[in-house]
Amino acid sequence: MSPRPRTALAAALLVTVLAGCGTAGPPTIDPGPTQTVRAPVTAERTHPPAPTAPAPAWTPPPLDFAALPVADPWAVLPRAVPDPDPGAAPSGLLVAPSTPAGAPLYDAPRGEAFALLPVAAYQGDTSYPVVAQEGDWYQVMLVVRRGLPSEVGPSGVNEATGWVWAGDVTTSTTDLRITATLSTGEVTLWRGEEVLARTVAGIGTPETPTPVTRTFVMSIYPDPNATYSRVFVTFGAHSPTLDQFSGGPAPIAIHAYPSHSGAISNGCLRIPADVLDAFAGVPLGTPVLITA
Repeated sequence: MSPRPRTALAAALLVTVLAGCGTAGPPTIDPGPTQTVRAPVTAERTHPPAPTAPAPAWTPPPLDFAALPVADPWAVLPRAVPDPDPGAAPSGLLVAPSTPAGAPLYDAPRGEAFALLPVAAYQGDTSYPVVAQEGDWYQVMLVVRRGLPSEVGPSGVNEATGWVWAGDVTTSTTDLRITATLSTGEVTLWRGEEVLARTVAGIGTPETPTPVTRTFVMSIYPDPNATYSRVFVTFGAHSPTLDQFSGGPAPIAIHAYPSHSGAISNGCLRIPADVLDAFAGVPLGTPVLITA
């Protein structure tokens, strides 16, 4: 795993990662009335009970943002919190950092900060789907890996989350979502219960499978080196079996490809070119649910 790039070369690297999505040869990553009983009033009760003091407001601790690892696709963060229910459909609630510096990620409400949630996970400002809420704290999906496949196995790679405080983020909602059913090879774009687009898709092989998890659209961008697809709709989930591709991370994506049926890809969802625009038109942060 290489250090997280910070230059134009970094952008080129991830583009190269996904450009390898459809090439032949050795396996490479594709780049759902109570009743209250009141006590009787008695003569002995001459004073009302003392009111309960309100819980004190939380004050964020001083943090050195520069010392926190950025939760971007290059990051491997074992301290990320596993998604509590990775097979459930996301609610549609999203958050985004409220300042350009990003938002601290905590391991629990009022816990310890372990990373920085960036405004732009890769290309373009994104929002992050909420998977749980406790008071003024939100647990959000991330684009990082919890561990490398060779070190933690397929089940320890994806489903990374962290907690953010409401004072550090803004909220929004969406009724859009993408679902992929691997057993039927079908990918669908929904608005609420309305189907906006549906297509057959090629999926990952047994050696380089498409991960079964919930994730979200991290970035949508063109790759001039990949003539088979106008753009790539890249997810926050990564290959569960490949540590890297060309020295970089291994996110999966939806993209066009001439062949688009069966277990043929390196993890990506290959779809016909004439339906790509529908999936490429969603906002960043759109929730994705991939089921077996």
